[in-house]
Amino acid sequence: MAEDEQQQYDPMYEINYMRSLLESIDNQMNTLSRGLEELKRALYVLKDQNIETSPETRVSIGAGIFANAKVETEKDLLVPIGSSIYVEENKDKTIERLDNNIKEVENSLTGMGNQRAEISNRYQTLLSLVQQQGSGENQE
Repeated sequence: MAEDEQQQYDPMYEINYMRSLLESIDNQMNTLSRGLEELKRALYVLKDQNIETSPETRVSIGAGIFANAKVETEKDLLVPIGSSIYVEENKDKTIERLDNNIKEVENSLTGMGNQRAEISNRYQTLLSLVQQQGSGENQE
């Protein structure tokens, strides 16, 4: 019975599955990386001492359009907490929240990178196995 199962096992199914997992992880990591950059930009702006003293700053309003505005980060900020819900927070609390979010995203990226490495190793091992089997069959 074990021989029947071994004969029915096709490593190409697992190889294709591993390839799709790697692509999925890459997409997720790219999305997290873009989010991380956005978090870091927001943190930079909040820590920038010159933004308060500048009489006007250009602020993106979307679609590549900018408006002149006075940014007042010393007043309470509207901070998203999920599901289109915002809370008012002072600058220091928002900086603390951004720092924590950055750490969480970086930890997630590290974990996903480790997971990707494990899957990639398994993928390479299977590819090597299939190539060896293929060259062994060609020699017979």
